[in-house]
Amino acid sequence: MEIEKISLDKFLIRGEKKFGKNKKLWRFKCPNCGNVQTYQDFVDNKIKDPSDVLMVSCIGRWVKDKGCNWTLGGLLQVHKTEVQTLDGKYHPVFEFAE
Repeated sequence: MEIEKISLDKFLIRGEKKFGKNKKLWRFKCPNCGNVQTYQDFVDNKIKDPSDVLMVSCIGRWVKDKGCNWTLGGLLQVHKTEVQTLDGKYHPVFEFAE
């Protein structure tokens, strides 16, 4: 599987085209279980700092019976996209949900 590597700017443009400017409404899909999650899902479940985990960890790590406990960056690489941040490093992210 080939991993798409894109700049942060392109990633943000893609998200805005798909969901609008309010990033809290953007939807992400866990590559392991297919759970779709938003920033608000994390807020509703009282998970601190959702922006730090929204695109890299399934909400099931914190919420029983929702999603799974998958997180990116481990040994198994199932993600399809990596975003290059301002420091020049690439970071795996969940795909945008349909």
